Amino acid sequence: MHLLIFEPSLGGHHLSLLRYLTEDLLLANHRLTLCVDGREPAMEMYRDHLSDLLGEVAVVSAYDSNGRVKGSTKLTALDVCFTQSGADHAFVNNLDEFASSMFRRAAVGRLPPRQLKGKLSGIYFRPRFLANPIWPMGNLPKQIGFDRLAKGGWFHRICLMDEYLFARHHQHYDLAGLTFLPDPWCASFGMPAPQAREKLGIPAEKLVLLQYGTGTRRKGLHLAIQAMLSPECPDHWHLLCAGQMADDREMAGGLQTLAEKGKATVLNRYVTKAEEAICFDASDIVLLPYVHHFGSSGVLALSAAAGKMVVASDYGLVARRVREHHLGLCFQTGSFQALRNAVAEAEAMLRTDPNRFSAAARRYASQCDRQAFRDVVTALYDDASRKTRSQSVDAHQR
Repeated sequence: MHLLIFEPSLGGHHLSLLRYLTEDLLLANHRLTLCVDGREPAMEMYRDHLSDLLGEVAVVSAYDSNGRVKGSTKLTALDVCFTQSGADHAFVNNLDEFASSMFRRAAVGRLPPRQLKGKLSGIYFRPRFLANPIWPMGNLPKQIGFDRLAKGGWFHRICLMDEYLFARHHQHYDLAGLTFLPDPWCASFGMPAPQAREKLGIPAEKLVLLQYGTGTRRKGLHLAIQAMLSPECPDHWHLLCAGQMADDREMAGGLQTLAEKGKATVLNRYVTKAEEAICFDASDIVLLPYVHHFGSSGVLALSAAAGKMVVASDYGLVARRVREHHLGLCFQTGSFQALRNAVAEAEAMLRTDPNRFSAAARRYASQCDRQAFRDVVTALYDDASRKTRSQSVDAHQR
C-alpha cells in the first residue's frame, strides 16, 4: 500500500507519534509519503527527529509557497496532498486537527472530499461526543455527523487511545473500524537517581517533583507553581519543570522565583530523549495536574515505565487509569492545595515503602510499550492490502 501520513503539527506528542507510525508502517512494507509543515524552521525539527527515516519516505508540504495552508483548511490540505502523492490511503496522525468541523459539516450533508471515502484513517484523541453525545450541546451535531460518515463507509480505521470508550462503542460503530491504540512510551531508564540529579544540578536530598511536557495552564503547571510557592510547602521539595513553556508571564515569574530560592530547575526548551530519561530517573514523583483534560497522557505511560508514582487530577481517563492500575494518587482537579496535600501523602507512602507502586507500574507499562503500539499499527491495513492485491490479480487475469 502507498500511504499518506498527514501531520503538519509539531507540539507535544506529534513528533514522537509521527516517528513511531513511520517506523511501524515501513516495517509492514508500506510505501509512505509524509505530509508535514514544509516551512523552516519546522523542517529542521522534522530532520532532527526523523533524520534516519527521511531517506525512506517521500515528503510533501501541507503549506503553499506563501506559507498558507493549502486550500485554506487542514482537511482541504489533506485532500490536495492526497491527490499530489497518489497514495492509496490517508492516515491522519491527529484527527482532532479537523474532526469537529468535518463532523458538523457532515451532519448537514456537507461531506468530505469524495476521493477520501473509505480511505480515511487516523488517531482521534478527544472524541468527546463518544463520552457524552448530547452534552454539551455542541457534541450532538458532531455525533450525528460521525454516524453519517461511519454508516456511509468513509472510514477505514479510527484509532482511539481510550480503552474504555473503545469497549463501549466498537460494536455499534463497527463500520468506522474503531481500533484501540495504546498511547506508547519509548525510553531507556535506569540511571541512579543521585547521578541523574548531579547532571541536572539538583541536590541529592531533595524530593524531586517532575512536571514534564509542554508547560501550559491546561496541563496544570500553574497549580504546581502555586503549590510550591505556598507557605506550607516543605523546603526540601524541588520542582523539575522540563519542556517548552507557554508564553505566560505569571507562570514564568513563579518559576523564576522558585529557581532563585533553589526550589526549581527549569528546562524551558525542547527536551531530547536522553534528557527525558535523566529527568524521570532524577524524580521521585511525577505530577499530572491536568485541568479538565480529556484523553490520554503519554507522560503517564513514561512514568510507569520509569517506575515512578504519579499524582494526578481526579478527572477523566487519566484519573481512571491511575486508580484502576494503582499508579499513584489523585487530587481534586484545579486545586493547588489539594495537589500539595496529595504530594505530602505520596511522600509519606514512599518513605514507608519506596517500591509500593513499582510492580503495578511495570504491569501497566507493558500494556502500552512500543511493541504493543507496533502490533496494532502493522495490522491496520492488512484487510486493505489483501483487497488491493486481489484486485490487482483480477485485473491481470482479465
